[in-house]
Amino acid sequence: METTSSRGPVDRPHTVRNLKILLWILLIAAGAEFVVRGPARYLHPTNWNDLAQNYAATRLWLRGQNFANPENFVALWRNELGSTLGANTVRTHLAPPLGTLVLMAPIGALPWPIAKIAWLAVLLAAFGLTVWSLMKFAGLHLDDPRSLAFIAGCLALAPFHTGIASANQTILVVGCCALGVWAASGQRDVVAGLLFGVACSLKPHIGSFLVLYYLVRRRWRLFGTALGLTLALMLVAALWMRICGVSWTQDYFHNAKVLVAENKIDDFTSVNPIRFLLVNLQVPFYSFVSKESANMMALSVGALLVCVWMYLLTRNRQAGSELLALGAIATISLLPVYHRFYDVSLLAIPFCWCVSHPPDKLKGVVRTALLLMAPSLVPGAAVLQQLAAHDRIPRQWTHSWWWNRIVMPHQTWLLLTLSLVLLYGLAKSRFDELPEPQSVRRAVT
Repeated sequence: METTSSRGPVDRPHTVRNLKILLWILLIAAGAEFVVRGPARYLHPTNWNDLAQNYAATRLWLRGQNFANPENFVALWRNELGSTLGANTVRTHLAPPLGTLVLMAPIGALPWPIAKIAWLAVLLAAFGLTVWSLMKFAGLHLDDPRSLAFIAGCLALAPFHTGIASANQTILVVGCCALGVWAASGQRDVVAGLLFGVACSLKPHIGSFLVLYYLVRRRWRLFGTALGLTLALMLVAALWMRICGVSWTQDYFHNAKVLVAENKIDDFTSVNPIRFLLVNLQVPFYSFVSKESANMMALSVGALLVCVWMYLLTRNRQAGSELLALGAIATISLLPVYHRFYDVSLLAIPFCWCVSHPPDKLKGVVRTALLLMAPSLVPGAAVLQQLAAHDRIPRQWTHSWWWNRIVMPHQTWLLLTLSLVLLYGLAKSRFDELPEPQSVRRAVT
């Protein structure tokens, strides 16, 4: 007995040290993967990525031109980049959220080669802020092995790689949301509201779901600030067009119709050859029913999940594990409306909850959630699509009933299951029994 007890204090530091060494190895490997699959792919020579349309629209808006006119887009792209695009292609029909034009103005004012580098810096900073903010909120410190696990996991998440490589603003939106969550935990509601306002102005179908949490919690100042900034940015964009004497609304709403009716890249039906890169429920549901029914079913399931989530929140108004509630609504938000794989970077929120949650509580929920998030370390649908295109997968498989219904939309089914698991965890937890994040305790004291 004495030998065993005397070993205990020695063995434990030894185990922790070995664990940290392993985690550092994983972190370095994940960091290398992040660089190769993210920034390195972004810097690959090309004049087109997800930044291009917002950049062109913002540059036209800054010059006092009709940013929604396809002819203006074509002229700008030809004069500044020497690239030719047809005015009838979907790419040239711009209808960004109006607030985006104001927020992207510093990038739009730069020449395209410089703007691309500046935007990469913005995305990398946003990723870093996402990790830092969630760690601060959860009370994780750098000397904690859980922190190393969280950082390594975020670096390895494929949606972050895809978002950075494609220059998509989702990475910035998630960063603003994470920073807003941290600010809200310290009762800095105006700052948090401004951050969520930026997120909603760039991508309302991401930011608005997280703002809903604070609306249910009756954080009126935060909600009002987010709503006020969103409306103010829209007003500024419209007023500038008014001052410049530009008529743009007819073209804008026409473009919105074109993007809905003729944009095959965002369509969830079989007319889109890469539809399985979408993660919303319409994609798998379409394999069973018609387009209209799939859309109705997805919206209905999403509304039901949101209602259950709201009921679980309102049942107990005491402050508690906000990360679980925010992680649940972040996951649910991916299901009822249009989302691509890079939007799954929102899983950083429930992942942080899993890593920071006390190991003696809700162990089954935590382990199941981590298992369901693990496939997001790989862009599964994209890999399977490429393998099928190069005949690396037997044709009898790709033509079977389960390929399009289960295998290809597997990410969506996993997100749906994860939503149910997180809701179950929310139902099982007792907010007054769960420890609050350190940032919340400091704000209260």
